Amino acid sequence: MDFDRDGLSKMKKALKTIYNGGNAHVDNEVYLSKALERLGTNAMSKDQEPDIGAAFIKFSIVTKELSALMKTLMQNLNNVLMFPLDNILKGDLKGVKGDLKKPFDKAWREYDYKLSKIEKEKKAQAKEAGLIRAEVSPAEIALEMDKEKKLMQLQMCEYLLKANDIKTKKGVELLQHLVDYYHAQTSYFQDGLKTIDHFNGYIHELSAKIIQMKTKQEEERKKLVDLRTILRSSAPLQEKESSSNLMNDVKDNVDKRKTAIYNLHQLQGNKHYGCHRSGHLLKKSEGKMRMKVWQKRKCEVKDGFLLISHSDETKPPTKVNLLTCQVKHIPDEKKCFDLVSYNRTYHFQSEDENDTEAWISVLINSKEGALKKEFEGNNDIDSRTTSGTSTDRFPNQSLLELRQSIMKQISKLPGNDRCVDCNSTKDATWLSTNFGVIVCIECSGIHRDLGVHISRIQSLTLDKIGTSQLLLARVMSNHSFNDIMEATLRPNQKPAPTASMETRYEYIRAKYVDRKFVLRSCNGRVNDLKNDLENAIQSRHIFSLLQVFAEGADLAWSLPSFSRGETSLHVSIAQEDGSTLHVVDFLVQNSSELLDKPCKDGNTPLHWCVHYDQPECMKLLLRSGADPRKTNLDGKTAFDFAKETGRESLVELVS
Repeated sequence: MDFDRDGLSKMKKALKTIYNGGNAHVDNEVYLSKALERLGTNAMSKDQEPDIGAAFIKFSIVTKELSALMKTLMQNLNNVLMFPLDNILKGDLKGVKGDLKKPFDKAWREYDYKLSKIEKEKKAQAKEAGLIRAEVSPAEIALEMDKEKKLMQLQMCEYLLKANDIKTKKGVELLQHLVDYYHAQTSYFQDGLKTIDHFNGYIHELSAKIIQMKTKQEEERKKLVDLRTILRSSAPLQEKESSSNLMNDVKDNVDKRKTAIYNLHQLQGNKHYGCHRSGHLLKKSEGKMRMKVWQKRKCEVKDGFLLISHSDETKPPTKVNLLTCQVKHIPDEKKCFDLVSYNRTYHFQSEDENDTEAWISVLINSKEGALKKEFEGNNDIDSRTTSGTSTDRFPNQSLLELRQSIMKQISKLPGNDRCVDCNSTKDATWLSTNFGVIVCIECSGIHRDLGVHISRIQSLTLDKIGTSQLLLARVMSNHSFNDIMEATLRPNQKPAPTASMETRYEYIRAKYVDRKFVLRSCNGRVNDLKNDLENAIQSRHIFSLLQVFAEGADLAWSLPSFSRGETSLHVSIAQEDGSTLHVVDFLVQNSSELLDKPCKDGNTPLHWCVHYDQPECMKLLLRSGADPRKTNLDGKTAFDFAKETGRESLVELVS
């Protein structure tokens, strides 16, 4: 029986491995089905690709049906084999070696002890009578041993009955369970074959369509290549100029990375024209009662605002805040440009192309100057270190409008109109700043209970949230976040908006702490996770970074392809060009170990901020608690390094 217990335990372990692997396979197929369905829906929305979209959706349906069959098979495995086997091990075979036989052994010992005792008493009585007895006959002690004999026989009978039950369960019944599971497997393969056979006819049709579509695309490509050849031959000078401009753009981008500052719009103006300009522009009217005409207006760019005078000089000029605007070129009209604000678009026309370039550059330069002034002059970057309930007033109306504009953009992102965890639309105005997602008031309380090392919650309406706290929220969305964090989630697992707090707590803990619903492509292999982490950092892709983080990667790991022990934060600081500050923000918010972790030469991320002249990165690090007193192997702090290299703006930050 002990041998049987060992064999059945190994059998249970093997079945459990198969069961877990099967369920993981089901989750992956469901995830694949969703991805195919999304591709199909996207293609169907484009009139030119209906056949391609229909094909993706067909494959999605077949994949979903096959996953449902596998799920049923795994349920049969659990019910038909694992459950009865578990009952045998936890019931009849429970305990250590020899436990089952202990009652019988005890009864036997008591019987033997009583028998020996009676024999000694009989011999002692004979000796007192002057007789010598070699042995005592069974008949003499039968009456006195009757009770012990019956008890021993009863225990032996009980033992043999249990042994017989175990023999039946581990033999005949277990074989019957295996037969039942064999039938379940047969049904699985037969139903799967029927599904594939049903799909087979469509595959033959699709193969023919693919050949036709490929032929059509090759013809279109050939026509485009011929057209390109004709255009190149007719305009060689223009192509040469384009190549030259491309090389200049590459050079400018390299220069910008060296002196990058973070701003909302990355369009750059010619610094030669400065930040102030006054003159006249033609502005297209937008009145409803008259035709749209061009009217001459006096305009002035000053301190981050555009002042537009009216035809009636007694009226104060219209004041447009450039922080909430974007300047756009008009490709077909060289003398025209648009200024797009959050509530309307202004159409302007200048005297000539050079004048247009000057106005556009001044508008952009003035906007960048105002934005840089706001970021550097009002300590907004430090607001995350507070509890979020500061009573400090905003420094001016410009920054308030900027924040409101960003929040409006965030609210329009996919899925941000409802809670990321329960889909509730009731008071979904709470932001998890380290993930950049929106939650409702009920779920926000559970996020707070998890601790700030898991999720940091702020109110979009009650707290004075700074622009730096919105970095992640501007690029993340509830929809994209859940594509990763709920990749294997079944519809019935997500709590409803009316769910109890206990249900919400269990779900949110499983999602954020255990990361139970993440698709794990690396299966916990450290080397694969390190490679994926490095690829995510080098590609500057926030969702790839979220995926590898959700799979369990330690953000403080040294990246494998870097010889000096650089971490993901070191590399992100080095390549930050004004458009990837949110990647740095994600790293510092979700791994406290990264803040002061040095390379092999002892340089911390703060040292790297100085080396690559990254003031905005330095502000994020200092706000999160980086220690400016850390020294490298040369005994220099970030302050010493900044002073030595003459970076005065950085010296002020770390002094």
